[in-house]
Amino acid sequence: MKALFSRRTLLGASLLPLLPEWPAAAAEDTGAVDGNGFSTLRVGDQRGGVRSLLRVAGQLEGLPYRIQWASFPVGAPLIAAIGAGALDFGYVGDATATFAFAAGSPVRAITVWTVDGVSDALLVPESSAARTMRDLAGRRVAFVKGSPGHLLILAALRRESMKTEDIIAVPLSAANARSALANGSIDAWAIWDPYAAMAELQDHARIILTAHGVIDEVECGIAGTSAISTRRAELTDFMARVGRAVAWGEAHPEERALGFARDTGIPIGVARRTVSRMQMKPLPSVTDTAIVTHQKVVDLYHAAGVIPVDIDVSRFYDRSFTIPD
Repeated sequence: MKALFSRRTLLGASLLPLLPEWPAAAAEDTGAVDGNGFSTLRVGDQRGGVRSLLRVAGQLEGLPYRIQWASFPVGAPLIAAIGAGALDFGYVGDATATFAFAAGSPVRAITVWTVDGVSDALLVPESSAARTMRDLAGRRVAFVKGSPGHLLILAALRRESMKTEDIIAVPLSAANARSALANGSIDAWAIWDPYAAMAELQDHARIILTAHGVIDEVECGIAGTSAISTRRAELTDFMARVGRAVAWGEAHPEERALGFARDTGIPIGVARRTVSRMQMKPLPSVTDTAIVTHQKVVDLYHAAGVIPVDIDVSRFYDRSFTIPD
């Protein structure tokens, strides 16, 4: 069991094997397309969520630069692509960002969102008798390595005064874990929306806990160090557009859900539930409180043996960006 949470998880198993997924990412150009003096900002997105929100909120109109999009199923390959210079920017959870920071990847968090945590969940089959993390002692619990789901498991174990060895940890991709939960190969799955909403609505899985009240989290806007030097204006404008789109989405949840469903192919019921639980607030600049929240995530990972050193996460935040309204 210990090998599942060893140093190999950080440097060998979490990020590097995901690099071959880059060519499979769907890329698309939007905005100014004539190429006459327009720069290009290369943005990674998870399941098209940010792009869809920007589109439905009208924030892709009048761009003074081009956006080249690449869509990924989860955050680890996205941030790995940024670190390798294949992308300029993307949003990932602090759990995922921690792995890149600890690995010394040339990336920085340049913006941060507060996160409520209700969209990160631990699910069990409908027929399961489990009601708490303690009920899963000795059971097979799946998660995506280095993800918010991984973090949720560690935090839930800590709250119950349990150790990682008290469960059978099963690192799986989101797609494989969903199938495994449905066919009984695993006993629980820690995942986030829209995957959690799909499992609930389509597979009749049941949520036994969420990250809300278990672990505080932040969402990080991650940029490559080269992009920070060469694409500052584009990054600032893009983050401002995302902030306005998030505010619009809060006021128009049905339109946001319809746009998300249309752009990604997710069923409208799943989209509605996902939107209802995505309670995030972009901050105008990086705050001390956000860094403290992230540091607690780092400390939990270190205490569990997931990362080899307890890094000072503040070193990986670039506080020079202020996001206009």
